[in-house]
Amino acid sequence: MDKIAIYYRVSTDTQDLESQRFSVNRWLNNLKSMPPVILTFEDEGISGKTVRRPGLQAMLRAAYKGKVDTIVVYRLDRLSRNASTAIRMILDLDDVGVAFISISQPVLNLGHENPFRRTMLAAFAEIAEIERETISARVKAGLSAARKRGVKLGPPRKITDAAILESRRMRQEGQTIRHIAAKMQLSVGSISKMLRSDETLLKVPSDTSDSSLTKNHRQASLLVKADHLADHVDSVAGIDETAAKPIVNHNQTTDSCEAS
Repeated sequence: MDKIAIYYRVSTDTQDLESQRFSVNRWLNNLKSMPPVILTFEDEGISGKTVRRPGLQAMLRAAYKGKVDTIVVYRLDRLSRNASTAIRMILDLDDVGVAFISISQPVLNLGHENPFRRTMLAAFAEIAEIERETISARVKAGLSAARKRGVKLGPPRKITDAAILESRRMRQEGQTIRHIAAKMQLSVGSISKMLRSDETLLKVPSDTSDSSLTKNHRQASLLVKADHLADHVDSVAGIDETAAKPIVNHNQTTDSCEAS
């Protein structure tokens, strides 16, 4: 035990660290030899329920970088109020060769010189595994109960009944699948999937006699047919439509001038 990190924590601003410091200093003085390196980390007014504590995180970084070989606390709950979280933290630290000592709890004296250290760590590992299995079983039981109650699990569905109806309405109006997808902020594949139950909606309408065409499509088709019919009548009557238009074809004009 050459490089130790001492960690102090109090939950409220009204508490102070003096009692913890006094006990830790007394423990240090009772050691056969004072460690050459002693680093101190503190968190004041921060709950032990969270691990997002500046002092704790700084200490853990020092431990993982090999700057300390033993962590010392007054009690285990100074490390974390959650016993399973504290145990997992101790096991993770042991993986990188960092020991743990709680000076007020002899059973948690897990220093490197303790002959029962490995036995205690094995017991802690078993406790942590039981905790994980318990949590997993509770989650599975909760999900099973929710399914039996008819609760739909997972993220909210983007393809809702309302979305299906809206996509079909827009498709029947003649809008493209890509345009519908952009407007509804969905993928082209999702729109195609919503329209798949009615194959006629997946195809671009081309035949005006198709019963699936809307009134707007039929009207547009009739206008196109009327234009074609007017062109045919003009050609039969010998009417040159280009002569009535204000647009001049410069190539034809030049040819006419050269011909004259």
